Amino acid sequence: MSETGKKLSAVVGIYIIAKAVLNLILGFSFVNILMVLVAGVIFVLLYKRIPYCNYIVAVYLALVFLAHFWTNITNLGNSFVYWIYLAEGILDLLAGATLVFNKNVKAYFND
Repeated sequence: MSETGKKLSAVVGIYIIAKAVLNLILGFSFVNILMVLVAGVIFVLLYKRIPYCNYIVAVYLALVFLAHFWTNITNLGNSFVYWIYLAEGILDLLAGATLVFNKNVKAYFND
């Protein structure tokens, strides 16, 4: 069970890195470069099983979703990029829910 939780946590970490790289490609900026570094740190924290890190990352993902949701919804007709951002937001929520509610992930962080 703990091994499955480790794999799921790694998948979430890889998703966060892939998301940061995609955002870097869609809009090159210093902040996006910084977010790639932050994503790498998040991956390491999840992989190393830092206590309560799963909850902290889940809250971070939910806050990112909430911060950008209204902008993404109101601009869907303006550019296809906002559809990508909306899909990212939904994936953020799913990843956060996995980190908080999945029994295997919980077992991995509670061992």
